Amino acid sequence: MSSDHCGKEKKDFKLMGEKKTAAVEQVLGEKRIVDDSTDELMPHFVRANQEMLNEIGGEVAWNALDEAAQRELKSAMFQKLTADLGKDAFGKLSDQEKALFKLFIWVGCGCHKDLNTVLGGYIALSKFWEENGLEPPILLPNKFNAAVINDNIHEGGNNDASSTAARRAIQNSSRGAIKATKLAGDILNNKNDKSGHHDQFRLWWKKKVGTDFTFPDTSNTRFQSHCQAAAALIMYHDYFVEYLEYAKLRKDKMRFNHMEQNLWNALHDIPTQTEFAVLALYSQAVSHPYMKEIRGDPALNALYLGPLNKKINSFMDRIIEDPTFLVGENVSYKTGTFDGTPWNSEEVVEKINKLAPNFPHLKPALSAFFKGAQETWKRFTSEYAPGGLIDEATEEEKDRAWMPTTNDVNEGALGSFRVMMRRQPQLTLLQYNARAMFSRNNTAEFMEEKFSDNTHQYIRELAREKPTKEKERKAVIVQHTEEKIEVKETKKRNRVVKANQLADRIAKIELIFDKGKIDKLKADNLRDHLRAFQKAGAPNVQSLKIRAKVGDIKDGIKQAIDLFNEGKWELPPKHQEDCSGEEFSFSDTGSSDDWETEEEVNDK
Repeated sequence: MSSDHCGKEKKDFKLMGEKKTAAVEQVLGEKRIVDDSTDELMPHFVRANQEMLNEIGGEVAWNALDEAAQRELKSAMFQKLTADLGKDAFGKLSDQEKALFKLFIWVGCGCHKDLNTVLGGYIALSKFWEENGLEPPILLPNKFNAAVINDNIHEGGNNDASSTAARRAIQNSSRGAIKATKLAGDILNNKNDKSGHHDQFRLWWKKKVGTDFTFPDTSNTRFQSHCQAAAALIMYHDYFVEYLEYAKLRKDKMRFNHMEQNLWNALHDIPTQTEFAVLALYSQAVSHPYMKEIRGDPALNALYLGPLNKKINSFMDRIIEDPTFLVGENVSYKTGTFDGTPWNSEEVVEKINKLAPNFPHLKPALSAFFKGAQETWKRFTSEYAPGGLIDEATEEEKDRAWMPTTNDVNEGALGSFRVMMRRQPQLTLLQYNARAMFSRNNTAEFMEEKFSDNTHQYIRELAREKPTKEKERKAVIVQHTEEKIEVKETKKRNRVVKANQLADRIAKIELIFDKGKIDKLKADNLRDHLRAFQKAGAPNVQSLKIRAKVGDIKDGIKQAIDLFNEGKWELPPKHQEDCSGEEFSFSDTGSSDDWETEEEVNDK
């Protein structure tokens, strides 16, 4: 099984492995039933039948069942018998035959390995600045967070609420190369054709640079797009700065919008440019040659990539220890790429080494990135670990279990589906699948050769039935959703009813201002009295939790009484007439369910 590395796919692999085991036992069991003589099988049938009778309570219970129930039990008995015979047959196979039947291997997509490795490296790079006490890349907050931060700056940080909001805005804002490349993609090559600069940028680039250029597709999720974008921004830095200035001046108000200002700031920030360089160098040293290796031969078996993965891991060790293989006076592709093949773009490597004096922390940043990348690489190539299924599989088993090196087929199919649904949103999933299979399976040629008039008529009749089933399927989905909504609304109504009942009960409570009587309150009566003091406006108990310890609640109420006597708070008009509390009942009439329900209401 080949897939990406998410937990759901690994869970599916486990479930499919269990289904395969069950299928093997079923097939071997059925073969026993066909091949073995009646005399050989009879003891098994008798034993299975007796076990079934014992489970339901004997022959008397069996005779009391109707015919349909008996058929169902017999069917289950035969199914279990077949599986048991299969298990017995499997146990008698040779070790080689067992290994063949048990062969079921999972391997992760090579593209996803590289994608996640870059992510792991970049996370380590993001931590590098703070861990070493260095100035991090410039903050690139969104428009809302930037306004909050600027307001706090203008107030001089004297307003506590404003300072808290500003800290929260900073925590929720991003910085660094990945944020910058995403901004550049959104501005210059937005996935929405109606947003961004698009043709304006391409026409300017053609005139100024002399080549056709489309900015890497970071606005969508594309493999290697951020590394390619980083390489472009570092290679053609001055052109991007010039273009942004051009885009600003052509506007009526001649000023940047917020996204353009953020990109402008990133292009003039040394730490951010340093991160651009790190991403670009990693892609030249690892990503590009790795993709070339795994995508070069469509017949390459993913199960034979173990040595390649080890080679990349060793190369990362070398760069971590000595980044001068990528940044230095004698940089060469022979030692700068993991496989010793020429750079994907020699110009990018030369440009970065030319700019290296401007980036004082480039080498340690490069080591930090490769260290994080290596840790992630080991985790995402764990299926090749010594002693694992792939490592212990023979060449024959690997050839039998051939798998592609990437998940491109599935990813491509998903991409095609999204494009088609944008063009024809009314298309059903059934119609899309039919079109895809029609094209992929060369169905037109098959129909031309094999179909008669009667066949065409049958297909048309079948096609008229299918949309009805599709409508039924959609109706079931809607019905299921409506049922879930009804359950939620019922729970909400019940919570409101209980909350109202609790509020009515609290409203009837007469506050007690006798500390001795407060000490006698227990359980729900004590909690209800706390609620009553909170509702009356006692300032010190407003933040006191209903689930607090009994002693804390009593101390809080007593303090509220003291504050009341000192004139620190007053009762609302409703309580002015009688504050004696003589009519308050000390019996435990409340229900623990009630105060728990109010907590739930407050949480909501």
